[in-house]
Amino acid sequence: MTAVAAGASTRARARLAPYLYVLPALLLLGLWNYYPLVYLIHLSLHRLGASAPMPRWVGLTNYRELFANPLFWRVLGNTAIYTGLVVPLSIGLGLALALALDQRLRGARLLRTLLYTPVVLPTVAGATVALWIFNTDYGLANYLLGLIGLPPIGWLTDSEYALGSLIAVGVWKTFGYFMLVYLAALQSLPQSVLEAARLDGARPWDRFWSVTWPLLRPTTWFAIVIALILSFQAFDFVNIMTQGGPSNATNLLVFYVYQNGFQYFRLGFAGAIAVVMFVLVYTLSGLISLWYSR
Repeated sequence: MTAVAAGASTRARARLAPYLYVLPALLLLGLWNYYPLVYLIHLSLHRLGASAPMPRWVGLTNYRELFANPLFWRVLGNTAIYTGLVVPLSIGLGLALALALDQRLRGARLLRTLLYTPVVLPTVAGATVALWIFNTDYGLANYLLGLIGLPPIGWLTDSEYALGSLIAVGVWKTFGYFMLVYLAALQSLPQSVLEAARLDGARPWDRFWSVTWPLLRPTTWFAIVIALILSFQAFDFVNIMTQGGPSNATNLLVFYVYQNGFQYFRLGFAGAIAVVMFVLVYTLSGLISLWYSR
């Protein structure tokens, strides 16, 4: 019995040893990933800022104040419009270009490089170019409108057009990434299945809809989740191009967090906004994952 018990103990230690080796790294990783989230929730339950330099427990007061603020709902609506347009447009454009560039075309490699360039272009440089393009007085967009006899538009100064201009810039900055993702997925598809569909007489659209598109399902799930997260992180272009204006027409959730935290020094209130934004992103990502796992 003693020998059997000793053997069982040795086997148990052998099974446990790999987990003990990686435990320090897992603890550090968990601390790095989850401590900021825990502290953010803790911060959102306190009053902290210029008027209250020491944290003071207020419970859910920041959340009640947030949901009662009309500006929050305006910002949430702006974010919904921005996300609801940037995500499908950037993914759809990326997929269309990937399908086109997956063919044996002269200069296809050069086109891929040019179309991917906005992804690696520094945000400040991209925002500077966009500011020039959409400038009301001497921008390229209004210059082109003038060539066809149309009046200039306040792309970034008119509430009717400002959010649309940011959406265009957001799509321009991200579609190249999804083009590359879909291009890699297309080139890894089983060619035997596609060839069998072609030999059976399936037309190009039928081959895409019945064969290619279902095989791209995991890639599409990945693309939607990444595009969703990127759309909620759209801070740089807002900060550089519009500062949330005019009249909060381009104020998005992430910029609203920045405003309250680092301009108005309402850190507890900003923490509540950040927690709401995290819950939204996490919930939407989870719903998308459930939908694609069916």
